[in-house]
Amino acid sequence: MYRTNRSQSRTEYEKAYRLARRDFLNEISKGKDGYLPALEDIIQNVEISKEQNLGTIDIPIERIKGTYYHSRAVSFSKNFYPLMKIDTEFASKWINLYEAQAEEGIREPVTAYEYLNWFYIVEGNKRVSILKYLNAFSTRGEVIRLIPKWDEGDPEIKIYYEFLDFYEKTKINIIWFDKEGKFKELYELIKDYEKKSEFVENKYDELINSIYLPFRKLYREIGKDKLSLSEEEAFIEYLKKYGIDNMPEIEREMREQIKFLVDELSEKEEHPLSIPLFRISTILSGAALKVAFIYNTRIEDSAWTYSHELGRRYVEEKLKGEVITKCFENVSSSKVYEKILEQLEEEKFDLVFSTSFDFLHDKETKKFQNVKFMHFSGYRALEDINTYYGRMYEPRFLAGMIAGAMTKTNRLGYVASYGIPEVIMGINAFALGAKSVNSKAEVHVGWTNAWKNYEYERNTAKYLIDEIEVDVLTHHQDSAEVLKVGEEHNVYTIGYHYDMREFAPSTYLTSVVWNWGIYYENIIKDVLRGSNFSLFRLFSGSEKIENFWGGLKTGIVNLAPLSDLVLPQVKNLVKLVKNDIIEDKFHPFRGPIYDKKGNLMVPEDKDISDEELMNMDWFTYNVFYS
Repeated sequence: MYRTNRSQSRTEYEKAYRLARRDFLNEISKGKDGYLPALEDIIQNVEISKEQNLGTIDIPIERIKGTYYHSRAVSFSKNFYPLMKIDTEFASKWINLYEAQAEEGIREPVTAYEYLNWFYIVEGNKRVSILKYLNAFSTRGEVIRLIPKWDEGDPEIKIYYEFLDFYEKTKINIIWFDKEGKFKELYELIKDYEKKSEFVENKYDELINSIYLPFRKLYREIGKDKLSLSEEEAFIEYLKKYGIDNMPEIEREMREQIKFLVDELSEKEEHPLSIPLFRISTILSGAALKVAFIYNTRIEDSAWTYSHELGRRYVEEKLKGEVITKCFENVSSSKVYEKILEQLEEEKFDLVFSTSFDFLHDKETKKFQNVKFMHFSGYRALEDINTYYGRMYEPRFLAGMIAGAMTKTNRLGYVASYGIPEVIMGINAFALGAKSVNSKAEVHVGWTNAWKNYEYERNTAKYLIDEIEVDVLTHHQDSAEVLKVGEEHNVYTIGYHYDMREFAPSTYLTSVVWNWGIYYENIIKDVLRGSNFSLFRLFSGSEKIENFWGGLKTGIVNLAPLSDLVLPQVKNLVKLVKNDIIEDKFHPFRGPIYDKKGNLMVPEDKDISDEELMNMDWFTYNVFYS
């Protein structure tokens, strides 16, 4: 039996940890939670009509989505890889289990809940993490099924009830559809399958292993990137074409069949033009440009979404008669997103602004050859998708100046979501701004590990006030809860996203804000002129990253009007520094800047590069956190 040594096991853990960090940062850069989903959070407001004991069954690793307990979720990234550092007890236990898997295999079954045909681990999270890392196919588990109450208006629950009937007949749990009627269609195609081996108890187990899994492997290789069909729907098409009784036993023959099927189905799908086109005739005729805004939350539930909605209202008023706008709220599933895209194409929309990466994929947007997509953030750039972002660290520096001048305890509180570059550069800019006017100013960070969680935000803010004795509070969260706490405790407050003075009327100093209306106005005007716009031309700049990263000089980011609490001399100083930033006379990250370990991160009289900002993983020496 193959044996592994401790050094090799530690190396494997470090690889898994790096993959976890990469996945975590990728998720939260899209505005998503970077940790595992926790079932106790998911079903908090769900009515469960029945619990069903499934006994000990095979759980497909690909269908394991998360853990049951929120407290355990924060130890893993979305891909179930470990997020705890190598010198922790967690890492030591993971490594021990890895060695056991290498030497004998992990045989003890996990315990899990099944909800909507996704599995959430109660006991055995590290085991699953290792099996995911090793690309295992399945694991044994003792499973309790949680069946939600029937809801005629919920397509996902209706599909799940179809699955329950399908599972009862076949015991297949590896297949899932996101369209109604597909489970029934598949069952009709496979119900007459006759098993080939007398040693197989359930004929559908044989069907999965001898037909579906080989098909899935080949389809992922041959057709996944060529067709918009899911592999499950493609399997239905395969069975319809060749029949369940005519399945080849040789992989080469199945490969040829799948190649032929993919070519045939590709011809039926519309092929968009290589370069997206605007409706020039519509523009030249003077017709209003139709512009859509897609939000992944409800407007009232998210400060981030609300800031974009203010931008939509701005352009609607500013360009009255020239544009027609429409917003779509709470687009929280890929199925809804795809339907909206189809609706936009049908209603002949010309321009789409999307504020989240959640459901944006090449194969979806490329179907819509007459629509131009604009997308927040700078991580992807396709032919028909431009991206946009903002230098929020500039007004953060100015806000830090205000906080540093107003504090009496020299302790400033910062409630933050995740330790990613976007957040870290804001914290550092705030701390540098405070230090520029007050050499004794300290910035104390409280982490919530969530973009939005009212309870965590309130508790973190209270901790900073009660335990650290901060007397100024700011935040990088998706709500105004921190300002509400500051108001309740008579602590100065600085908001984020938009002007939040209404939430702290007696303690409010200012807010660092997004002015998306300016972005939207410039882009829409450029489209109205009939050009294939570039953000570089619209907003100027000398570096590639300027194409999507506008600062104070563009008006995209700014400080909200300062309240009367801010001293006149502080207002004047902030105004002077703001003008210097706009005129490129000053950079918030101009050296010398040292990190907490005393390392020189930005040399004297040098400005930090954009690449260094986008990869920032260190804190200035006056930042403290636990």
